[in-house]
Amino acid sequence: MFQETSLLKFHKQMNSREVSKYNRSLWVSMSYRKGGHMTQKRSVVPDKVTVKGKTETINFDEIGITNDFMFGTVFRDKEKCKELLQRILKIRLAEIEVVEPQKVMKTTLIGKGIRIDIYAKDSEGNVYDIEMQTTEETDLHLRTRYYHSEMDSYQIRAGQKYFNLKQSVVIFICTFDPFADDRSIYTFETTYKENKGLVLADKRRTYFVNIKGNREGISEDTTKLLDYFKTGQPTDSYTESIQNEVELIRDDNDKCIKFSMKT
Repeated sequence: MFQETSLLKFHKQMNSREVSKYNRSLWVSMSYRKGGHMTQKRSVVPDKVTVKGKTETINFDEIGITNDFMFGTVFRDKEKCKELLQRILKIRLAEIEVVEPQKVMKTTLIGKGIRIDIYAKDSEGNVYDIEMQTTEETDLHLRTRYYHSEMDSYQIRAGQKYFNLKQSVVIFICTFDPFADDRSIYTFETTYKENKGLVLADKRRTYFVNIKGNREGISEDTTKLLDYFKTGQPTDSYTESIQNEVELIRDDNDKCIKFSMKT
């Protein structure tokens, strides 16, 4: 005979309308007697989540690093975020000072706000927006323009000189090829149309990462990272540390309940 814990009782107290409204998955911890001892067993009921009119079933035992909740939770860790940036951007960073998952930016009352998967700032004040993109959308290039603008508005205050603006980097990690050119990394910056060698030093750069792209010219470390995003199989100590964190989060009932409420 199963004995209900407080978590199950809490869910039973919620009426069906509340469950539907918040899309809460039912993470149930049940106590039962086996061999004369009380043991714990977790039962997972996959949740149905509606995203942009499409209903999907989420099984928390299977979601991987390309899920935006999982991505944001794992890379809120400063060292993991730092190494991610170093491998994609091919730079060395002294330190990442700020990492905020799901950061909301809205500069005007009537203007459109944005929610950034991972917002990071390094020790020199340069800012980074890192997005995990699994849905093929036709407006990604325009989203990057708006994201850059919102990030810039947070960099300097009234009366400060424009020279105080730091580097603004937007990175979209895509599970598809956004430009159908079979590259792993697409890098965009502002150039002079009549002379491609002349770059406008506006300190703004945009990267689209295609995890399924050709690995030619891509470093071994970056290849291992992109392969992990593609397959979910770690091949070095860094990707193993990411996968270990993914598995810990899957077993964390509190985090998964927060995820179901967020969606």
